[in-house]
Amino acid sequence: MRKVIRRGSEEEEVRKHRDRATRAWKQISKQRRRVDVSYDPSMVTALQHTWMDEEGFKKTCIREKKKSGDIHQPFYGQWVADFMLRQDAGRFMLGKYLSDKKIPWCRRRRLGMAVAGNTATASFLTKIGKMQSAGCRLCKIAREARGESTDGLVDETHGHINSAGCEGMATTVTAAHHSIWRHLYDSMHAAQKPRSKLKFVTLDKESKKSTLWRREDFLRICSKEELAEKAQDIEVTIPVKESQETRYNLDPGSFFVNRFWGRRPDGVAINEALKIVYI
Repeated sequence: MRKVIRRGSEEEEVRKHRDRATRAWKQISKQRRRVDVSYDPSMVTALQHTWMDEEGFKKTCIREKKKSGDIHQPFYGQWVADFMLRQDAGRFMLGKYLSDKKIPWCRRRRLGMAVAGNTATASFLTKIGKMQSAGCRLCKIAREARGESTDGLVDETHGHINSAGCEGMATTVTAAHHSIWRHLYDSMHAAQKPRSKLKFVTLDKESKKSTLWRREDFLRICSKEELAEKAQDIEVTIPVKESQETRYNLDPGSFFVNRFWGRRPDGVAINEALKIVYI
């Protein structure tokens, strides 16, 4: 009975958000004087007994509202509702995690705040009038430690502080990234079937491309010169980072080639039979 009540309340919430989106679309349609009889409120009752029911009508209005092109406003009235009601994207794992009593409440609360967009970041606190600046505090501390200017700070959002783009979190995020990829790489190797032709070549540690292409099995697939020629057109389109400008200014001609061969892929596997390198 408890599950039935919960399901009923969830369906009621979905209905309310769809109604809100439908009303918004009708308002936009009236303002732009693009009134179609199939979307007129007086036609809903008639449509229930023909080719479109009320729910179909609402979904049609929502699709039309999306076509209007205003991506800076939530379709369902709230960004959280947009996230949870997004079509063809299941939220089963998210709901399972949030309802799992074995997971500490503080972790579930952090995830819920992240999804709701109300994590206590400088951007959110500025939005509700609790801070004067939305600039990232972690980036500011990192710049002050280096003696650099703190002007032009990036907004401190939940996505920013969880990315390597945050100067104060770059080392931690990069380490977490490497750890996750190493776990995935080892898991794929452990799940490999005996008849698989894949050969995992960086199980112990990461290797530079220049080191990998000294191996005979790589050279049999593609020579170093051929790979450099194919990669050159792509490599020159990748912007030069501020930390790389000194090396670039010393020798612009060889910078891109050296940068390409100095890259360290998270994981590499090869299929000699098909002559494919997976990076």
